[in-house]
Amino acid sequence: MKPGRIDRPFFITLMIIAGIGVIEVFSASMYSATYSGEKGYTLFLKQLIFVIIGVVVMMMMSRIDYRIYRKYSKAAMIIAAILLAVVLIPGIGLKVNDARRWLNLGFTTFQPSEFAKVAGILYFSTLIADDPKLMRNPKSFFQKFILPMGVICGLTAIEPSLSAAMAIALGMCGVLYFGGMRLRLFLPYMGLGVLAVIGLMILEPWRLDRFNVFLGKGGYDYQITQSLLAISTGGLFGKGLGNGKQKFLFLPELQNDFIFANIAEEFGFIGCLLVLSLFAFLIFRGFKIAQKSPDSFGYLYVSAVMLLLAFQVLINIGVASAVIPVTGMALPFISAGGSSMIVLFGMMGPILNISRYVEVDSKK
Repeated sequence: MKPGRIDRPFFITLMIIAGIGVIEVFSASMYSATYSGEKGYTLFLKQLIFVIIGVVVMMMMSRIDYRIYRKYSKAAMIIAAILLAVVLIPGIGLKVNDARRWLNLGFTTFQPSEFAKVAGILYFSTLIADDPKLMRNPKSFFQKFILPMGVICGLTAIEPSLSAAMAIALGMCGVLYFGGMRLRLFLPYMGLGVLAVIGLMILEPWRLDRFNVFLGKGGYDYQITQSLLAISTGGLFGKGLGNGKQKFLFLPELQNDFIFANIAEEFGFIGCLLVLSLFAFLIFRGFKIAQKSPDSFGYLYVSAVMLLLAFQVLINIGVASAVIPVTGMALPFISAGGSSMIVLFGMMGPILNISRYVEVDSKK
């Protein structure tokens, strides 16, 4: 089948979300950048450059037959594991706030856990598409799926970055679910995973403190209080672009994990509803592309990516609105970040390529 045009509704929605992100990063960071001695538009320019690079990468990948990635999925998984191990080495991995999550590339930093998200989905999608019977046999299920997942998620968790490890696990489990995984085979491993998360929370007291604060048993959580203040004072229509007060160093990491609070403060309930509607439509459209995919590999890849995207959106907004305990997770395509932005756009490339082979709105 000759490839046609990319799915325009999916592409346009994605561009609108990214555009909102660039504007909001500028609004959220202009004062903090000036306060730290930089120009107010420094982070804005960085974000704009990363978005442009991401879009270029996405459009290039949208012209490459998505099936070719099956050949390199195993290599991608190995590279992801190596990078996650290398980042833990003192002197190589960049240490920030007692965590080694980044590799310093000089002109920017790179977070291997972002690459691991797409590598895991590609690898599992390829395995199942090549041989669905692997999920039926307990031995092969452990060797081919559980063991690689454990290595990747384990390395990520000890950075430490439990939220990233959970995101990677969700993406990989999503492939298993959409591939027809037998629940009875997976349940014991899921139980072990839950125990591992509990164990990591106990070993790191600050994680347990966050959970206790969420339950109302701990102390005062400054970030959540300021986030809720921003959301509540935004009202129906917000204070207007640039008129938010939390950017004046009241809410740390406003341009990253709490950028949704800035959207709520400046654009109110209507702005929040718009952003949520855009994400909902993007994810809905993505699943429609998955359902029309020419083969199981495309279906598994797109479905898992959309599930992961939905998870990250819900976690970020849930944290900002105090629905779930505080954890570090960026709002996709909106929060400031280089490696995250480029990898996210790269993940969309194969989806756009698949859309060239299908008629998404066709009833057939």
